[in-house]
Amino acid sequence: MSRARATGASSEGNASDDAVAAVEEYLRERVEAEEIPGASWVVAGDGGVVAQRATGSAVVVPERVPADSDTIYDLASLTKPLVTSFLFLRLRGELGISGEDAAWRFLPEIDRGDKRDITLFHLLTHTGGMPDWIPFYVRGSTPREYLLQLRDLPPESRPGTRVVYSCAGYIMLGEILARASGVPLDRLAEEVLFRPLGLRHTAFNPPRDWMPRVAATEDSCDYERKLGGEKAARYGGFRRGVIRGEVHDQNAWVLGGVAGNAGLFSTARETALMAAEFLGDGAAATGGLLPAQAIELARTDRTPGLNEARSLAFRIARDGETAAGPDLPAGTFGHNGFTGTSVWIDPRRRRLYVLLTNRIHPRASDKVDMLRLRQRFHSLASRI
Repeated sequence: MSRARATGASSEGNASDDAVAAVEEYLRERVEAEEIPGASWVVAGDGGVVAQRATGSAVVVPERVPADSDTIYDLASLTKPLVTSFLFLRLRGELGISGEDAAWRFLPEIDRGDKRDITLFHLLTHTGGMPDWIPFYVRGSTPREYLLQLRDLPPESRPGTRVVYSCAGYIMLGEILARASGVPLDRLAEEVLFRPLGLRHTAFNPPRDWMPRVAATEDSCDYERKLGGEKAARYGGFRRGVIRGEVHDQNAWVLGGVAGNAGLFSTARETALMAAEFLGDGAAATGGLLPAQAIELARTDRTPGLNEARSLAFRIARDGETAAGPDLPAGTFGHNGFTGTSVWIDPRRRRLYVLLTNRIHPRASDKVDMLRLRQRFHSLASRI
């Protein structure tokens, strides 16, 4: 998928009208069922965008704003593969870092005996034994204060023995990249990724003049307030009112909206352009930013025999248990975001599927089966 398409006019290939209409109808039904307020989606391949559409609303309260193909979404955990892992894979040689490096050498705040075996490879593959999530913001507001909290927590498993999806691990990785490069993570992403790809509506902390196009997320941090439980009971820093144009993730927001686990905002089209860097041969032929070896590390199982198949950037589909669903082949790789976003890449057919929703607006609910919704989207979109 050529980077030139980032700034060019919409271009669609030979998409089946019936298949596109089926995706549109399905997502419209999900909007009418109030599972999501709206969605913007893209199917793309080596030749660029094959199909793109939008439905529903980007904002429901306090006003209604329609979603369209230019709506900018909080990508949430898509920040992990599209920024943090990408920067590691792109810059590891230049920065003199490798997956075998011990994390504590970059982060002396966590230097304790039970953390010394954790490597960057472990953090990238979610096998470092780090907790899945903790409310760092209750006791800290800086990377150093977050890291000191991790030092005092015993590992949940021995490094390399179990996959436990961890926001904490990617917060560590984001800080490692910033320290190794001497450049803040958001500026590093701008210089190494956004600007070279010609992305005009992708950023951490979107500027104020983008606000009319930004989809809203939750009202008043209610989900995270409940998730924090007793630890957050006396915390007074939760935001009130509808969150729009600020990262939803409270840990990332307290760090200034920039973290290795969350904070990225983008459109579906520009998300597809970033994801296309992991496709391989086609992207490389048009001047891709990642060398072949890095792409291989991003798309192949690096945790064989463990409870989940993980690469250095993505989850790998096997046995239909992931959001890729039964109609995308084993070996498809991708990632989901809590706000309702996802990107999945089929290297066999050389297609990628981007679905951006703000399913937590105005309230986050566990009653919405996003696994089923994503799987059905992929089943229908794979026919385009």
